Amino acid sequence: MPRFYRVSAFILFGFFLSCFLSSAAIAIEPLGPVSSYSMEEYWYWPTYHPTAESALGALKNLQGKVVGWQGSFVTQWDADAFGLRALGTVVEVQQTSLFFSNTVQVPQVESTVIPFEEVTGLHLVHVYVDRQFTLGVRCDLKNEMKMFRVADYGTATQVYNALASLVAASGRSIAFPTLGAYFRDITEKDLWIPGLKEARGMIVTGVMKGSPAEKGDLRVRDAVVLCNDQPVENFAQWSEKIKPGAKSFDFKVLRKSTPPAVCHVVLPPEDLYPKPPRGLAFAAAKPPVPAQPSTQPPSQAAAAEAPVSPKMGFSLRYPSEAEKSTLGERTGAVIVEMVTGGLAEKALLRVGDILLECNGKPIPAPETLGSLLIPGENVFLVRRNGQDLTVKVGSTLVSY
Repeated sequence: MPRFYRVSAFILFGFFLSCFLSSAAIAIEPLGPVSSYSMEEYWYWPTYHPTAESALGALKNLQGKVVGWQGSFVTQWDADAFGLRALGTVVEVQQTSLFFSNTVQVPQVESTVIPFEEVTGLHLVHVYVDRQFTLGVRCDLKNEMKMFRVADYGTATQVYNALASLVAASGRSIAFPTLGAYFRDITEKDLWIPGLKEARGMIVTGVMKGSPAEKGDLRVRDAVVLCNDQPVENFAQWSEKIKPGAKSFDFKVLRKSTPPAVCHVVLPPEDLYPKPPRGLAFAAAKPPVPAQPSTQPPSQAAAAEAPVSPKMGFSLRYPSEAEKSTLGERTGAVIVEMVTGGLAEKALLRVGDILLECNGKPIPAPETLGSLLIPGENVFLVRRNGQDLTVKVGSTLVSY
């Protein structure tokens, strides 16, 4: 083989080898604004939670199933009468080379804040994005849209129920769909539709999946010219003079490739419309009680104070789905962070330990541990590497 060909073959082989063995991790392009993506909306009415605490707990129980708009797995939820705050870590990074492409996990913080006073609507949607989580709940605010994405319809309804409950608990009300269709006014540009001779009526621009409109065969791009035997001039006239009080609609529509049709749409009974339960509200903050000067000697005043719970020195989270599978029907809380020199560290607890019981009582959720602690020594039943251990923590009296 001539020397030129041998050198060329060697260089070419080296090039392909380097492409095969080395790859570059390229972050997936961030998504644009929520409003810039096409979506299919589902007709859905929420099932309210009885309390705000129950709604927030439901969101926390969905850890590992909900991502923010940019793809973060939400790991922290917090809510009060002013809004909802969700914090997560973006993990989607595309690793590519000449011969393969895969996704690797690289952390990047993402925060989603929903101010309740700005919420104008909630929508259960399927969004057309090149991502794994394409279902979710879109929150329409006064000046923008926010969204939580999930993998399946059932989880999406759980998020929707919780968000609707939290908004209601804040004292705000939002409307839910009845007909399940969107319209715009007919213009001169629509006169190409067969049978449409003047710019009067409405064009159907959207039909919610599973809605009364869909069941009545109303379709996108239908031109509505009559409703309940009354001429439709435009959307405003229909909304003000025909829609109010109606329990059903007979829409006469014109279509591009089929003869005119009449779509019979029956609305659900008004008594089924979702109403928040009484008592669904955030707990009002109690004003601080002014301190009263003590008439007792210092030693007696100190003795009269209630004992305080010990501070453990760790942070907790809900168990993941994989961790739940190892617990069976038991509940618990997982240690995610330790305070250096704290009681938990001195007792040889570890990050990743699952706390099952405290002083003989089950731990149903991370936020319930405080009520189970006692002054002095606390005894924990701990799940570690598939085994149950008993760990005794501290005796120093400090605040929790």
